[in-house]
Amino acid sequence: MAGVFVALFLCFASYCYNRKSVSLVTPQLIEEGLDASHAGLIITCQNAAFAGSKFFAGVLSDRINPRILFATGLVISGVATLLFSSSSSVSVFCAVWFLNGLAQGCAWPSCVKIIRQKASPSKFGTLWSLLGSGNNFSGGLSPILSVYLVTTYGWRTSVFTAGAISIVLGFFSLFALKGVAKSEPNLPRRDKSTSVNKFDSDGIASSSSFTDLLKDPFLWLVSVGFLVVFCAKTTVVDWGQLYLMEERKRTQHDGSIFTSSFEGGGFLGKITAGYLTDHLIRRQAMKPDPNKRFSRSSCRLSVAIFFMICSVMIIQAMQSIVTESSSLVGIVSLSFVLGTTLYGPITIFGIVASESAPPHLSGSAHAVASLAGNVGAMISGFPFCYLAKQYNWTTVFFILQVAISTVFVLILCCRNLQPKLSRRQKED
Repeated sequence: MAGVFVALFLCFASYCYNRKSVSLVTPQLIEEGLDASHAGLIITCQNAAFAGSKFFAGVLSDRINPRILFATGLVISGVATLLFSSSSSVSVFCAVWFLNGLAQGCAWPSCVKIIRQKASPSKFGTLWSLLGSGNNFSGGLSPILSVYLVTTYGWRTSVFTAGAISIVLGFFSLFALKGVAKSEPNLPRRDKSTSVNKFDSDGIASSSSFTDLLKDPFLWLVSVGFLVVFCAKTTVVDWGQLYLMEERKRTQHDGSIFTSSFEGGGFLGKITAGYLTDHLIRRQAMKPDPNKRFSRSSCRLSVAIFFMICSVMIIQAMQSIVTESSSLVGIVSLSFVLGTTLYGPITIFGIVASESAPPHLSGSAHAVASLAGNVGAMISGFPFCYLAKQYNWTTVFFILQVAISTVFVLILCCRNLQPKLSRRQKED
């Protein structure tokens, strides 16, 4: 598993580097005469394609070998990036970057299927979180590499490099991920990290269909949580800086540090959420309560509730404490904790969605939840921007507090709800 994980991490980081390669050189493109609106159109083409393809790739990952899907997407995205580096027409830029977005959608659904197949249940959350941090790893290194290549050789070399790395690692992944099967065994696996087999995994009904999946109220509960928390995260990332500048009279420098600190907290939130939920699962597996039904999803969602309660408190503190004269250290601290408490539930909802379905539908289940997250991201865009113009950003953040509070109350009220397509594994 270690070799597979390292290969996945490097290749997933390459996906992320490739996806941002044009955004990193947008100032140079505009300097060479590209209109700012055209630059926005190019990025929008990629984002639109990426949102749709991520859903369809999730469904497709249940039907073909995820190794092939992962490698193919990485190679195609690399080819699209090479074409971008050699083009000059806006229409061609939009077309090839739309293609790049389509290919990029293959990345995470394939990763989910592979680690679901290879990881033991008590380590699934930790490996999920660590693999997801490949985005943060790439986000930290790619700007440095891009600046060096742009200043030394020009923007075309920078974009070309991202494409070339993707193609090389795409072919590398075909060999490094050998052993990944088309589908997972339908029988539960024994978790070697504990001596208890009864609580290692839910037994899974293998005859379920995608239609059955869509009828599962538990998946819709998780999807609603994904939508709300992802909406909150995207709102803070996209508009937090503007909120500080317009309503708290802070400088753009303060706003940039706020955003960077938020992402740093997000990295911690991902790792903490995965590790902590796995730890609770292992502890309960070793010391089961005979009066309670063991459920991995319940363990994970209890941690998500804690994160969400904390996020509501931090959002309130950000509105009531932060002023024009507030300490920058205090603002950065609030931002860091807020990033931790919002990225944590996002990670947990993704894990729970994947685990809630039979192995042959795990990709589809995650695709449904991810689609809900994308809807949340869209809500955080124009609708919230319009609302802020009509009222203010304080109103927007109040709505987010109410929405997050509603979700964790809903989860508490439905705490006995379990995935419909799973059944408890019988004791050997």
